[in-house]
Amino acid sequence: MDVPVTISGGGIIGSYISLRLQRSNINSIVIEKSEDTISSSEGIRTLTLNPHSMAMLNNIGVRLESAAIKEIIVLDGEGTGKIQFSEKEIDSENLSYVVMFNDLRNELLALSKDKTIFNNEIQSIQNLNSEDDPEVILKDDTVIKTKIVAGCDGRNSKVASIASLKSSYNEYMQTALTFTVEAKQSETKNAYQVFSEKGIFALMPMPKKDLDQNRWTIVWSVSDSELKNQEVSSYVEDNLCYFESKLGINMTVSSEILSFRLSNHHFDEYIKGPVVLLGDAAHSIHPLAGQGINLGFADADVFCEEIIQAHEKGFVINEKSILKRYEIRRKGMNLLMLKSMDFFVNFFNTDNLYLRLIRNWGLNTVNKTKFIKAFFIKHASGLNKV
Repeated sequence: MDVPVTISGGGIIGSYISLRLQRSNINSIVIEKSEDTISSSEGIRTLTLNPHSMAMLNNIGVRLESAAIKEIIVLDGEGTGKIQFSEKEIDSENLSYVVMFNDLRNELLALSKDKTIFNNEIQSIQNLNSEDDPEVILKDDTVIKTKIVAGCDGRNSKVASIASLKSSYNEYMQTALTFTVEAKQSETKNAYQVFSEKGIFALMPMPKKDLDQNRWTIVWSVSDSELKNQEVSSYVEDNLCYFESKLGINMTVSSEILSFRLSNHHFDEYIKGPVVLLGDAAHSIHPLAGQGINLGFADADVFCEEIIQAHEKGFVINEKSILKRYEIRRKGMNLLMLKSMDFFVNFFNTDNLYLRLIRNWGLNTVNKTKFIKAFFIKHASGLNKV
């Protein structure tokens, strides 16, 4: 088999890249270790897409049911600090869109399955350090002659391991809880975030499958010391009322409660020879701003731009300078977002009274400063593009 781009990982980012390249007549093959299955369940997981990510999906023919967010209200649960972000401040129709993870995954899978090898994975990559084009060896001994190996295979990337790329890693000592609730709320296009001693709590509208339902999704980051030996369901039952009081919204849990430990990672280099890391394979951040998936889409956008531009000019697409431009354009931006999220996690996780006073003052000051708010929103919405 001979194909210009081999993509390890048939998740959201890998499938998107394959479809985007196909529209520019650049052939690719996706290697996915799971079975060829479309989930029939509605699921619990949601993703928050910024306007740029949503536009990228629309441009390749993906249309999703979504819940639009027009305003995000951020509160300091231990004080009076408050910031309100509005779509009007960046002259955009919406700030972001909440979609169901399964809806997006299934749609991309259906569109890209003819370019995907399922139930297989990359075992080795030959000619990594030579001028010859690489050869990818799969688990079933299939050999793929290629020019670029795109690692889109998640946090424990097999491609990154094969290429011996090194990363830094940090445990937040927190657990994320995610579940759905039913809540009657007149402002159905608002999202809320509360920083408090009970954790970082985000409440967002969900796509409405039934007009009579008032469904919302919660992503709640809780310190491990808060959970201790308590079951997550008991912790939610005991502490959800705290946020009901802060927000003035009554909530009833309407799904299973999923939980996972929180950490971040970031690779020192995104490329080695013909190997390129993208999305969660290259970096991961705290979910407090819902930006992980959007950073992945931004990676994919820049990577495809560079490859398509080189192809259209008749250049060899795995030329080192082409891949290096992708790394330069994305690594600094991703690292900035990671450090910013870490700052907010640490700043709002303190019990220091003086820092709490500064925190309240800072939130209220930023709320009154239009250009600072616009700067934050434009970065989060994908409008500031390198």
